[in-house]
Formats: sequence, C-alpha cells, structure tokens
Amino acid sequence: HNECEETANELKELNLANSSEGTAEEQETANNVEVEREPESEPDHDDILVTAFFTSLLQILVNKTSLPIPVSTFYAKYLIDAVPEGPKLDLKQTTYKKIGPFLLDMAAEGVIQLGASKDGKDKCATLSGIVKNHPDLVAFKKKWKAENGAMTTSQGKATKKAVVDLFIVPRHIADILQLDKEEVMAMNAKTEERRGTGFLTKKECNAIIENYIDKEGLKDPKGKGKVLVNGPVCDAIYRVSKKNKAPNQEQEYPTSVKRKDLIEKFFNKMEKGHALVEMPGSRIVKIGRGAPPSIDIEVENRQGNKRKFLTRIRGMEEYGIDGKSLSNDVSHRFACSASLESSPVGRPALKKNCVEIVFQGRLDVELTALLTGDETMSTHGGAKNSDYNLPKSVINVSLRKGIKKKK
Repeated sequence: HNECEETANELKELNLANSSEGTAEEQETANNVEVEREPESEPDHDDILVTAFFTSLLQILVNKTSLPIPVSTFYAKYLIDAVPEGPKLDLKQTTYKKIGPFLLDMAAEGVIQLGASKDGKDKCATLSGIVKNHPDLVAFKKKWKAENGAMTTSQGKATKKAVVDLFIVPRHIADILQLDKEEVMAMNAKTEERRGTGFLTKKECNAIIENYIDKEGLKDPKGKGKVLVNGPVCDAIYRVSKKNKAPNQEQEYPTSVKRKDLIEKFFNKMEKGHALVEMPGSRIVKIGRGAPPSIDIEVENRQGNKRKFLTRIRGMEEYGIDGKSLSNDVSHRFACSASLESSPVGRPALKKNCVEIVFQGRLDVELTALLTGDETMSTHGGAKNSDYNLPKSVINVSLRKGIKKKK
C-alpha cells in the first residue's frame, strides 16, 4: 500500500513538472511572436485643407472682416488658424502643393472670388469675395453647427489698445491734507495691476478731493457751488513755493472758490501717469509714470532726389512690437524694401535692444493706418486687417522740410 502511494506521488510530481515546462515554453513562444498591428493611416491633407478653408470663410463672415484680403494674409492669419486639432496641415502633401492652385480651384467652383495684382500677372493676389449662399459653404455651415454649435466672434477676435491717463497724489499733498492712505495708494482699485501702486484713475482722484471737501465741511453756505479754502488746502494747493515767488511780492490767497476750480487746481498738482489697456476686458498691459512713450514716424527726401522718400520709424518696442517682425510685415504688405539700424548715424540714440526701421518710399499714412487699425485712413490694401490696434495718440508723425502733408 505504501509503495502504491509513493508511486502515485511520483507520477503526480512528474505531471506537474511537465505541465510547468509546457507553460514556460508556451510563454516563451508567445513572447517571441510579433504582434501584427495595422499600419497607422496617413492624415488626409486635402481633407484638412478643405476643412480649414471653409472654417476660415465662416469666421471671416461672422467677424464681418472687410475684403479684399491679401492671399498671403488670408493663408497665414485665417486658414492656418482654422486647421482643426490633430495633424498639422502640410500643403506639399496635398494634391495642390501650393495655396494658389487650391484657391483658383475654389474660385472656379464659385465658392470665392479672387482679385489680381496691379500688373495683372498674379491672378490670385487677393481674396475679394465670399459667395455666402454657395451650396458647399451652406452644407459645411450646417455640419459645423451640428458638431460644434454656433460660431462666435470670440474666435480670432482682435483686441484694441487704449491709453488711459492716471494720476499720483504727491506725498507732501497727501501729508498736508491728511488723506486716507488706502485711497491714495489705490488699495481698492478694480484691477489688480494698480492695487497698491498709487496710480489713480480720474474718477478715483476726483473722489479723494470730493471726500475731503465733505469731510472737512468746506461747503460755503454763502455762495452756491462754492467751497471754503482752509489752511491745509491753501498750503497744499494755492501757496506759491519760494522758488516761484517773486521777490518783495506779497501773495494773497482766496478764502472761497468755486468747487470745480478747486478740483481743477487739485488735478493740476497731481503727478501724471498712464496705462496701456487692452480692450475688451480692460486688461492693463503696461503702467508707468509721465506721458506714454510715442512711436515716431519721420519722412525725409532721399539724398539728391526730391521725388523719392525714406520713412523712418522707431519706438515700437515700447508697445511689444518686435522691430524685425514689423519690418517684414510692412515690407510684405506694401512691397517695399527695409533696413534695420541699431545705431543710426546723425540720429538720436536708441534704447538698448531697440532699432530704427528705414523703409523706401513714403509710408507715413499707411503706417499710421496699419498700427492703429484705422482702415479709413488709407486706401492701400496692405493697411487692412491689422492686429496692432494701437491708440492713435501714441503715433507721432513728422515731415522733414519741403515735404507736404498728404491730402
């Protein structure tokens, strides 16, 4: 009986060993077998191009972008931005190879209208029209709406910049009038960028002097719209300094003045500041003391030729515009040559890392239109569809002697 039991145990161990060996062999075989995967499909660049093209047309229509648009601008600014998420568009991988043949094909199908260059050589120079009721565009719009919802103007919406005047209460005035420090330092300013800086809006600055008048009870009961001038107000706002006082001259100070005159005097005593604000949203891009820096455009005659001009521009870096990028953009838009100068001879010195751009030709009006985004200033197509949108007040144009202002 014991022998039979031992034999049975031996057979069991042998079966287990064979089983484990078989499993190991099967595992090794499985590891060595290459898993056949389906090759990844190449992206259809023709399909990507068509999708981006129709999307960009819809965006132009929604934003009410004025036409014509240079084809180069349409491709770089609108079509490329409209490429859907996923593989990037490679024009060389399309059947068209270039944007021109594709747009000519779309024009032949009646989806768009194209404009030729001035010399007539380039039949695909501008996108001059979009056929809104074309069946292909209507069908694409319905498909887009079903998949993505209604298209809004927020996509690709341009922002405008504005310069806002700011005011700083001088320390000696704040001390004499014993003004509230939190109000003077703009601790409750709506924008975080101004909070605690002492840069006040006109409304905030006006509230400070109005609150002081009410707090001190300076309303003149004898005169309508008048306020009394107490000692601190006289010292802070009306008293003439020793430097400005004429010798042997006695200064008389008012005891009652019009409320609006006192407020005006108060503002005149304030230090000036400015903020560059991006609209919509009122986002402060830059804040600083004094007047905002200017972008200077100057037109001069080329040496020895009164009929040919040079246009110089400097100061664009103050508003985040790279000199080389602006040079390339303007050269492309207005078909003119340009050069960059970091140390122009016989000219005022430039700040570090700043340049002066010199363009061939007279471009004072065109550059102003381009930088401000005011397309009504110039009829030149290159001035359209600008992304700079700077306030006109920071553009300073000067004409050298003998150069007349354009009508």
